[in-house]
Amino acid sequence: PKAVAAPAPVPKVCENCGTVISINMIEQSGKGSGAGVVIGGAVGGLIGNQIGQGSSKEAATLAGAVGGAIAGNAIEKNMKKTTVVDVAVKMDVSGETRILRHTVNPNVVAGDKVKVEGEQIVKQ
Repeated sequence: PKAVAAPAPVPKVCENCGTVISINMIEQSGKGSGAGVVIGGAVGGLIGNQIGQGSSKEAATLAGAVGGAIAGNAIEKNMKKTTVVDVAVKMDVSGETRILRHTVNPNVVAGDKVKVEGEQIVKQ
């Protein structure tokens, strides 16, 4: 009897695999809750109240409250800013480019082979 050669194994096609083509870090400004405005306004008003006498004291208190509110809001937004990482992946099978947003740096660079699992990427 003659031996029949087994067919060559068919390579598995990875539908979720691709190559990183770019990485873009984006800084997003925070959102103020209003606490910075209230606290900044109160502190600014107290400081303004220590300045001047009579009607100038009232003006200084008001100016301090307004300035403090603006500064407090800016400080709160700055403290709450975040950085996200958008990773563009060219999919091997479909050829489409997918942009996946990560709140934690996935530690990949352009040219890395990756697998997309849900909305996350895993380096291969």
